[in-house]
Amino acid sequence: MNAFVFFLYKIAGGIIAPPGCFFVLLFLLPILGVFKAKERVVKRINILLLFIVALMYALFMPVTAEYLMGRLESGRPVLPDDGRPTLVVVLAGGGTHPVPHATPGSNLELGEQSYQRLSEGVSAAKRRHWPLIYSGAYDEGDTEVYVKSIHAQAALWGFEGDLIVEAASRTTWENLREIAKVVEQGGFGRIVLSTTAYHMKRALWMARRHMPGVEIVPWPSGWRSTRDSLALNAFGPSARAFYDSCAALRELVGLAAYMVFF
Repeated sequence: MNAFVFFLYKIAGGIIAPPGCFFVLLFLLPILGVFKAKERVVKRINILLLFIVALMYALFMPVTAEYLMGRLESGRPVLPDDGRPTLVVVLAGGGTHPVPHATPGSNLELGEQSYQRLSEGVSAAKRRHWPLIYSGAYDEGDTEVYVKSIHAQAALWGFEGDLIVEAASRTTWENLREIAKVVEQGGFGRIVLSTTAYHMKRALWMARRHMPGVEIVPWPSGWRSTRDSLALNAFGPSARAFYDSCAALRELVGLAAYMVFF
């Protein structure tokens, strides 16, 4: 009985609070249009609108986001320890953004994904005493300050090894193109690739295109799919789920496009 009451509570909360209340209205309007409209064309338009709303609702459901993210994400392997020359690669992701009203020269902070990626990259590099490269441009200010902020953040985590900040590339494709140059110049036979878990498949594909003879070890972070049993509200609308669904679809479309055109 308590479980049933809790289920009703979650459903009611999902309907009353945004975005659930918006979907209730969006569903009701075309449904009323289907039943009240006399012209066949108007009925068909309302049916089309109802289909579009249903599709949008599906993207807002956590169960959809969980499924799509689960197709992209995978676990983390064990770091190799065989003495082979290895470079840890961190893709900037969300990058760095300025902090309002902060002191000039110390007013930059990492975005959520960049923070996770750099943290895990530093962790891997420290374990094996490997050099590290952080790749990604900063378009909003002084590049020198940006480079110093990355070094400062790595130092806070106790990293004392070699750190290169590549600040020219703006896309994953450009990231890995520039990284390939460093790998070739340094004679590295292996890289450990640190990026967000749902972005890993596309990043791995690009890395293999740019560095076909290099061993690539995936080092994902920031998992979005939990792979747990479905919760009671997994079928209710969620803004976070919509973001995750769109991010996963973007990755899948991007991967397909790169495979076709590159």
